[in-house]
Amino acid sequence: MKIHIANKATKCLVVLITVLPLLAIVHAGMVISDSFELHQKIHNDIQKCGGELSEKLCIVEGKDNWLFLQESLVNLLTDWKPNTEQIIAFRDSLEKRDIELVVVPVPDKLQAVSEFYSGNAYKDITAKNYEGWLEELRENDVTVIDALDEFREQGETTPMFEKNESHCTSAARELLASMVADSLEPVFEDSPKKQYGLRDTIVPGTGNLYRVLHNKDVKYNVKEKKVVTADGKKYHGTKKAPIIVIGDSNTSQGSNNSTNIGAYIAQATGEETFTISKIGGGNIGPTLFKNRDSFLKGKKAVVWVFDGRELYGEFEEPVF
Repeated sequence: MKIHIANKATKCLVVLITVLPLLAIVHAGMVISDSFELHQKIHNDIQKCGGELSEKLCIVEGKDNWLFLQESLVNLLTDWKPNTEQIIAFRDSLEKRDIELVVVPVPDKLQAVSEFYSGNAYKDITAKNYEGWLEELRENDVTVIDALDEFREQGETTPMFEKNESHCTSAARELLASMVADSLEPVFEDSPKKQYGLRDTIVPGTGNLYRVLHNKDVKYNVKEKKVVTADGKKYHGTKKAPIIVIGDSNTSQGSNNSTNIGAYIAQATGEETFTISKIGGGNIGPTLFKNRDSFLKGKKAVVWVFDGRELYGEFEEPVF
């Protein structure tokens, strides 16, 4: 019996050493037994997705069938590649044209609702590089929307994510838009404002993670607030808008129902917006203006929206 206990202890020690590097992502106050179980789950999920800390289209399951992307784990565990210089260069290129840049990393689902990933995960799990990334950009006067804590707090009463979807909810997009509007207030303080309303609507959920995992759609409805004009029509921006919203699928999510972040920014600021997006192209935002330099004439702000999972990767230099 004593030999059996010793072997079991040895095995536990080997597993602990294997997952020890993961401990850096956990708040120092977390109970050791809980953090061990959490890190064992992270380790197991990485192994299920091939064992490499590189992006793969792989879905991992949390509590109560909540679904997450493997890339969320990669974002947590890897050392981020230097990307702040490219973002600063993008800001500088826009500043020369008297255009304000607002950078909007949409909080990562796993970090925003970590309690649905594991019962042993608390709401202070944050990518180890995140605070330094924010600090460096802010030291260089880049406007960055840091909404992670807001997502966590408001998520206690209003869902910021759905279990089957990687994109945040319309309520979360509305929150982000409000924070963007606050940052742009000095830019548009003397501009006449247009009035856009919000109207409750019910739309089909997309369930993109469920579709990837099960190779079929899941049918459910979600409540959203669509943005409408003074005559009650769905909001659609124009190319002449003073605010351009660029980014990945987080930017276009809800565009068919006027519940996308660009519509919410228009409603919050009273200024028209126009959206340019590319699925999976969050970190190539600056390249979306290639050969379109003239398009920026007369613009006052560019809002760059992309998934927070993208932060560990390379960002491309502006091309104009």
